Formats: sequence, structure tokens, C-alpha cells
Amino acid sequence: DIGINAGTIWKLLSQRGNLTVREIGELTHYKDSLIMLALGWLSRESKIEFSTTNGELKIGLKQVVSDLYY
Repeated sequence: DIGINAGTIWKLLSQRGNLTVREIGELTHYKDSLIMLALGWLSRESKIEFSTTNGELKIGLKQVVSDLYY
């Protein structure tokens, strides 16, 4: 289930851009614990990056070099 949730979150981030954990929860209706497990999965695979904007943690997809040229 963690992999499926990670895929759902990856797709959401690819469609919407950077989101907070709260925004991911509102859009997926996943509990915080499931979101954290999925983000851990994506982070371990180097698929996401974390940033802080106005004191808020944001999660976004890492850009792959091939993505930059298309």
C-alpha cells in the first residue's frame, strides 16, 4: 500500500507542483502517517525534494536532467 500511496502522491505533485503535507492530505484524504510513509518512500528513491517557503515545508518533485530539455 505504501508504494501505491507514493505513486498517488507523485502523480499529484507532478500535476500540482509543490505542496505542503496538509495540502497533500486534503487532496488525497490520507492520514498524516500514510503521507509520511509515502514521502519516505519517494525520498529514498530520490524522487522528491523538500524546501521551506515562508516557514512552511513544501514537497516537490526533483527535476531530472532529461525533464529540463523537453
